[in-house]
Amino acid sequence: MEYVVFDIETTGLDTDNDRIIELGAVRVKDGTVTGVFEKLINPGIYISDEITNINGISNEMVVDADYPGVVLSDFNRFIDGVEFLVGHNAYRFDYPFIQSEFKRNFIKHDKLYIKDTVFIARKKIPRLRSYSLKNLAIHFGIENKTAHRALSDVYATFELFEKLSEI
Repeated sequence: MEYVVFDIETTGLDTDNDRIIELGAVRVKDGTVTGVFEKLINPGIYISDEITNINGISNEMVVDADYPGVVLSDFNRFIDGVEFLVGHNAYRFDYPFIQSEFKRNFIKHDKLYIKDTVFIARKKIPRLRSYSLKNLAIHFGIENKTAHRALSDVYATFELFEKLSEI
């Protein structure tokens, strides 16, 4: 089984007006990480102080980064051939942003099957107070040293997915 766990950081919550500023992913084959993808993205729009306070990504950090079309094209190659993608809250947040950027940048891609750890956790562990990545990481004893940075959240989601798969 081969899949990719991914996460994004953005300038806000609106797929039409906000942009991805960081994309992280790991490619996994038979439970082992076989590849890592981590890129900051120059969104072409201002990153507010409010967003910088959440994820630590500033305008200065992305000024020399590649633009979305370049990074998303690289990501499209990175995920080529996998069975599915895994993300935390991916159905409602991450994947719609990825789809918007693919469309906005005219990047052709295969339809991607998404496994969302929020939905999996709700099904397998009913009645938790919260299904946030932070609370699920605490529940399973998963360390997420730099939460709200894409690659750190990716590794936490990868461990979460593996633990949920064992239930």
